[in-house]
Amino acid sequence: MHLLDLLPRERIFAPLEADSFRDAMALLVRSLADQGAIREPGAMGRLLTETRLRDVVIVGDRVALPHLRTDAVDRVVVAIGVASRPLDAHELGLDLAPDIVVLILAPPEAATLYLQTVAALARLFRNEGVVERLGRARSPDEILALPELRGLKIQPRLTVRDIMMHRVFSVSPDAPVRDAVDLMVRHRLRALPVVGEKREVLGIVSEWDIMRALLPHIPRAGVPTGPEEFANTMINKDVEQFPVVSEGKLTGFLTRGDIIRKIFGR
Repeated sequence: MHLLDLLPRERIFAPLEADSFRDAMALLVRSLADQGAIREPGAMGRLLTETRLRDVVIVGDRVALPHLRTDAVDRVVVAIGVASRPLDAHELGLDLAPDIVVLILAPPEAATLYLQTVAALARLFRNEGVVERLGRARSPDEILALPELRGLKIQPRLTVRDIMMHRVFSVSPDAPVRDAVDLMVRHRLRALPVVGEKREVLGIVSEWDIMRALLPHIPRAGVPTGPEEFANTMINKDVEQFPVVSEGKLTGFLTRGDIIRKIFGR
């Protein structure tokens, strides 16, 4: 299968007039709904407002691939938007401003094709020349004329290289714990590789490791159930989050990351 089997001309938008990353996604969704590619666009819109950094593949400094599995579509749907100016993406916690957005939607049962499509596009956009020419395009026809795009195949199988993160954050073994926490909080990471002077991997530090090391130093809240009790249970039971209930009703979740951020004042 080729990418163009999933990407007809009417799903390519250049230029895409938007100021923020979320605005760009909303415009793509609205256009796909108008074309009949999305059922229940209202529900799809609400889902997009909840998009997290883990649902977006970032390639370089210019390309963002939001990808979601949803019952709002009955097949894999791909749409490309090339913005006329860099998009504000601070809502997602991104410290860059992409100008190319590729939205990938898939029904829950299309897991394999969905992952293959995300991986194929991530590979394509690691080619800086392709990104540069795509960013200059000002019409769907100019984008469709790119030979790399026209010839892109969806591979029959995935490799670890296809799905791993290529923008890697790491810490040195002598770095202060606060530096590791700052990186994990800023980029929504649950773990960081620890590397030596030659970039050799020495280990991994995770939220679990940080909580275990800091447990004796977590101040007691002075109430029957405080941060120390939650942290201790998370470590001993290997639990990532707790539901928070008030008067028998669910009001939220408390995660390992929440406790770590509270300790460090982040």
